[in-house]
Amino acid sequence: MTRFSPPIIHQCPACAGYFKRYALISLFFDTVTEWSDGKSGQWWASASGSVGRCPACTGIVWLADADEIMRAPYKPRPIGAIARVWHRLTGDRGGRLRDEREWDALPDGIRDAEQFDGLLCADDFIEALAAMPHDAADREKHLRQRLWWASNDHFRVADSDASATPQPVVAEEIARANAQRLLEMLEHDPKEQVARGELLRQLGRFDEAVAVLKAVIPDGYSEVKASKIERFALARENRLQMIDRDQAEARVW
Repeated sequence: MTRFSPPIIHQCPACAGYFKRYALISLFFDTVTEWSDGKSGQWWASASGSVGRCPACTGIVWLADADEIMRAPYKPRPIGAIARVWHRLTGDRGGRLRDEREWDALPDGIRDAEQFDGLLCADDFIEALAAMPHDAADREKHLRQRLWWASNDHFRVADSDASATPQPVVAEEIARANAQRLLEMLEHDPKEQVARGELLRQLGRFDEAVAVLKAVIPDGYSEVKASKIERFALARENRLQMIDRDQAEARVW
């Protein structure tokens, strides 16, 4: 069962407004679908939880830049008149009246804080990239990876064999420029050589892709994935491919 934490309240560094988010406590899923670009078929794979829009000012905010104010309680359920009398007579053993008092004591801005959602669409990633400083390579890589995934989404096929996104959502020239820049950023990262090989394959640079994928350092997983992608490169196929579908359970703490 997927479970989330109580609301975590942050303050926007731009407008000083409050927003709330929920952290994953545990995560369960029955089926894992993995694509050659590294994206999973799970609902959470498209989100970019470390960066999103402030619901108060709609500006793009990185969570690392937004101060955590407090761990707020959930809003308590309303208490009817008869139940209120009962809780008073029994000493509020369940803490319902106490929870209500604690909630009422919170500042209005915190009680009314709207939910912070990660960036989800290609236009969001493009906007965030345009506002990026030149010395934030990790953040740029994060955004470019998700823009790359978004540019491939029209190839992802649902169980019904219907395309999940019938038309490309990223213009071809933007998608290609993004892939080339991401390729540059991954060049010297030994942990990202499978992704680098996939980028080369999708860019039509098949011989380079094969060379990179053959050189992937074995770790019990990466070389298996690299071998699957290598077969598509040898076949001169540059479209996104589904490479794995398994049943699994994961927990995030």
